[in-house]
Amino acid sequence: MEIKTRRLGASLVLDVAGQIKGGDAGDLRMFLRQCQDQGELDLILNLQDVGFIDSSGVGMLIHCLQEIRGRGGDLRLMKLSEDIHDLFEMVAIDRLFLIYQSEEEIGPLKKA
Repeated sequence: MEIKTRRLGASLVLDVAGQIKGGDAGDLRMFLRQCQDQGELDLILNLQDVGFIDSSGVGMLIHCLQEIRGRGGDLRLMKLSEDIHDLFEMVAIDRLFLIYQSEEEIGPLKKA
């Protein structure tokens, strides 16, 4: 799994590529925790290049969402593949996260 970061307004976007499963899920969790520890609490996961998420990855995303919201921030998702979006709908995770299909959907951005 590969993670690159970039700014989108006041948000930090994490462009994730690969699969979110097993140890990779733990690596992403640690990366998200490091972001929070550096004061980054407005995070967007771009999952456009993620082809697969297993149950440990789903659980990790939910745990990270709760952790970030507990600190007053938010974790949003963007550009899910059709398969991953269907999985999230099936297990009702789409109700927990704000999910964007494109960067344009995010709307007016806060100044950094």
